Amino acid sequence: MENYIESVRNQYEDYPYPLRDPEDEQKRLLPCYGEYLGQLSHYLFRGKQDFEKGFRVLIAGCGTGDALVYIGEQLRGKKDAEIVCLDISQASMAIARKRADIRGFTNVSYIHDSLLNLPCLDLGKFDYINCTGVLHHLKSPSDGLHALKSVLKEQAAGISIMIYGRYGRTGVYQIQELMRLVNGDEADRAKEVENTKIVLGSLPETNWFQRAGELLSDHKTDGDIGIYDLFLHKQDRSYSIPEMYEFIDNSGLNFVEFTIPVVRHMLKPDEYIKDHALLERIAKYDNRTRQAIAELIIGNVFKHIFYVSNRKDTIASLDDLSNVPYFVTPAGDLYDMIDRNPGQPVTVTHPQGMKVKFWPRRYTKFVLKYINGNRSLKEVFDCVREELKDPSVNDEELLTDFRFVYDLFSSLDWMLLRDKSIAPYPTFQKLSAPMKK
Repeated sequence: MENYIESVRNQYEDYPYPLRDPEDEQKRLLPCYGEYLGQLSHYLFRGKQDFEKGFRVLIAGCGTGDALVYIGEQLRGKKDAEIVCLDISQASMAIARKRADIRGFTNVSYIHDSLLNLPCLDLGKFDYINCTGVLHHLKSPSDGLHALKSVLKEQAAGISIMIYGRYGRTGVYQIQELMRLVNGDEADRAKEVENTKIVLGSLPETNWFQRAGELLSDHKTDGDIGIYDLFLHKQDRSYSIPEMYEFIDNSGLNFVEFTIPVVRHMLKPDEYIKDHALLERIAKYDNRTRQAIAELIIGNVFKHIFYVSNRKDTIASLDDLSNVPYFVTPAGDLYDMIDRNPGQPVTVTHPQGMKVKFWPRRYTKFVLKYINGNRSLKEVFDCVREELKDPSVNDEELLTDFRFVYDLFSSLDWMLLRDKSIAPYPTFQKLSAPMKK
């Protein structure tokens, strides 16, 4: 376990995180955003991954098993799919194992070790790695990322990473510093937690953490475990947007995309700045600089969750007409909405509550009419030409017309692409259903 701080390992033995009751697997499935097979295929495999033929997943830092359960449920029935769970905490992994056993998974193996030892564990190579909330607790996060890269398949493969955001956690770090002063050399974890509860109950409204509101609430939902992880962790570093990109670049991996749609929109300066001249100035900067500007404006990006890959250009392309566009969750009858209100904008509500507004163009309603989750773009365009009885309408015209709507829905992960040869992935709705006893 070298390069791990011993107190960090002991923390997760005493306080397995996050708080989970394995028996809850009998009644619900917790979603892990960014771990939906459709998203993984769309962002990391150009929409061409069927997750068959020995697809291998490493969960590096499986904790109490959220990613294991969610990915495992989707891989149920996939031929020779394999999940390897790695963690330094036996207590956490025991909870993850119990949850997997309740669900009847038979394709999971468990390794009690440090991810820093991956290069010498002889586990083979992986198609996909999940590493959530681990790297920022290492003495050297860069060593951790290089270790992950060492077991990534050389062909198309990717990693989902979560590291802390510097500015969004400003209030957290003030509480951490406060509790270091209050607790001093206190060695009893339970006493540390008790002191923290007293301090939290004494904070005035002017305190920065208080101002963060419900954005950081693990201490409320996960009890003592959440309090320790948020306020008393002995190894905790965070990243600004520029530092995040430097971290990725130094590993030799390629940034793909942030996994949370809301964050993608939060990191756009034009969400806040409306002055045309200033926006023109900002538009001249590269995307990383624009995102850094937005991060400082909004101030509450407390986690950076993103995909990286050992390849470039891994996102499924709208220019490939063999791809099938599909809605991850239903968006209603968009054709009917447009048809009933010609020349008017259409507003629909995203499953996460955001209002989405767009202005249809000449062919928009016809393209949307024939998107059913099974037709390729080429087949959709053929249907449009047939309905219009106008074979002169070419693919380029239809694609140009549809692209602006697709870009909007795709940026929200509401619409994704998969290759025509790939069967539909399990939907969020089906995955969220309770287990059948």
